[in-house]
Parts: sequence; structure tokens; C-alpha cells
Amino acid sequence: MHARHKPELTPGSVRRFVYGKEPKVIAKVPVKGGSTVEVHAYAEHYNREWVSIAWHDDGIVHQGCWVPAGDVRRPAEGEWRGRYLH
Repeated sequence: MHARHKPELTPGSVRRFVYGKEPKVIAKVPVKGGSTVEVHAYAEHYNREWVSIAWHDDGIVHQGCWVPAGDVRRPAEGEWRGRYLH
């Protein structure tokens, strides 16, 4: 199970990517116990410091969390292995 961060967000500082055109990303998500796991997700919301991501786990259960922006990157061509969120 991933550790959920609840960042303090300044009102008006968060933007949303265009619905249906959310970028594919690869993020390091903190796991309870202190380690991280790499997830292939969609970025939904963002500000300078944080990105809200969403993905489906191996059991096709919808997951989501906020992660530090420095832990999120765009995948190289052919690298992304996520699932669509429709």
C-alpha cells in the first residue's frame, strides 16, 4: 500500500491537465515502511511542488496520490506500461 501524502496546497495554486488528455508519467510513489515503488500513471493535477497522479494497480483497482514534482517524469518512447483510466 502506498503512503498517502496530503500536501498543503495554496488555494488557486493547483491546475488541472485537460480532461481526457492527461499526460502519461512515471512516478516514484512512497510505500509504507519508507521505500518507493515506480508506477506508470496519468498526471491529473499539479502545481510547482506537487503532482496528483492516478493509475490502476495489478488488480485493476484505481489508485491515486500526490507526489513531489521531482519524483515524476515523462516516459521515453515505448517505456510507459500503464492502463487507461476510462
